[in-house]
Amino acid sequence: MTYYSTSGRENLDKTLALVKKIAEELGIDDVVIASTTGFTAKKAVETFSGTGVKLTFVGTARDRFPSELIVELKKKGFNVCFSNEVKYDYPEPVKMAYRRFCQGVKVAVEIAMIAAQEGYVSTEKDLISVGKWDTALIIKPSISTRFEDLTIRELICKPR
Repeated sequence: MTYYSTSGRENLDKTLALVKKIAEELGIDDVVIASTTGFTAKKAVETFSGTGVKLTFVGTARDRFPSELIVELKKKGFNVCFSNEVKYDYPEPVKMAYRRFCQGVKVAVEIAMIAAQEGYVSTEKDLISVGKWDTALIIKPSISTRFEDLTIRELICKPR
């Protein structure tokens, strides 16, 4: 478990390196990554190049993500979707509970669920979910109507 002294974009390279290392060690082949503007998506593609890890990017809204990057990512075989275009239920009390750890935990759980909801990842095996720049979890995802089946297996990193 890695703790960052501050939250922010400056932790992204280390977070992605940790995720890559753990994915390789544990044989996890799905990584779901939050990326609002495409910055994180570009960094992740560089980091995971040649690993065989299947990347899924979840943004907040299509109009905040460069359209040419969406095309490029999809051409490379990566999944891209946007939370405002996916129908799912994530109750506010649950969001608030996860935010007590940090905003990235709330996001990591949410994007894992969205990726499962879209059929991009299996609900039968673990994946790594990267919420924000500094939070990563190992999760067995579920779709939102089966939220009780979602399991957080491990925290990889988060800010203090």
